[in-house]
Amino acid sequence: MPVITLTTDLGTRDYYSGVVKGELLKAIPDAKLVDISHDIDPYNILHGAFVFRNVYHHFPENTIHLISVNPFDNPACPALIIRHENYYFIGQDNGFFALIWDDIMPGQIFQAEQIENEKESTLPIADLYVRLAKHLASGKNPAKTGTQIPRYKVMLRGKPIISVDFMKGSIEYFDRFGNAMVNIHRDEFEQVRRGRTFMVIFKRYADVELLSENYSAVPESEKLCFFNSAGYLEIAINKGNAKNLLNLSVGDFVQIEFQKE
Repeated sequence: MPVITLTTDLGTRDYYSGVVKGELLKAIPDAKLVDISHDIDPYNILHGAFVFRNVYHHFPENTIHLISVNPFDNPACPALIIRHENYYFIGQDNGFFALIWDDIMPGQIFQAEQIENEKESTLPIADLYVRLAKHLASGKNPAKTGTQIPRYKVMLRGKPIISVDFMKGSIEYFDRFGNAMVNIHRDEFEQVRRGRTFMVIFKRYADVELLSENYSAVPESEKLCFFNSAGYLEIAINKGNAKNLLNLSVGDFVQIEFQKE
């Protein structure tokens, strides 16, 4: 039973995601379909990449991951099949994959060839992607679907500035609770911290000096910071909306200052 995941900006209020699932089940009747998310902000590749890179590796080996976020980024935006880390990935060459693996370029990247009825499609995940997924689910070589290429389009995601006594990152994404996800990872933090005290600065008069274990570590309506299950710094308010109450926005800088040695 092949496992196929879906990560899209199609939403669930329209018929689009239903069409995709119906076509997949017609083509691969024994497929196990799993929605990672259909609520990626429209056209927002950064949002989609943040969500996807923190979940795809939790699936069984040989899972086929279908990604459709801003598939019409430009006219020359071909579909790709990628084999990496014992998974298959199908998505457009619009910079999404570079946001998943940073400086790592997978060794098996194939540019898919379209057949005639797919060339004018306005929903390629429902026809082209389905055909490619059926090909992979049947155990066929991805090289038979198109031409192998050395690399895909690169779109660099923002990385924190790291110095001896400070780190400067930015807010990448808000979850549905209004919690802010910052592009500072726990491993980077610990390497710079070296046991020192610190202060997290993200808005005037909104500094935090201690990391919490979880949301309930502070009283209701109090702000807190912690490293979440994905390993990234999170700014939250216990049972509140940090985005609104702290007036935060995507792209806002977050700085961690460490006690000087």
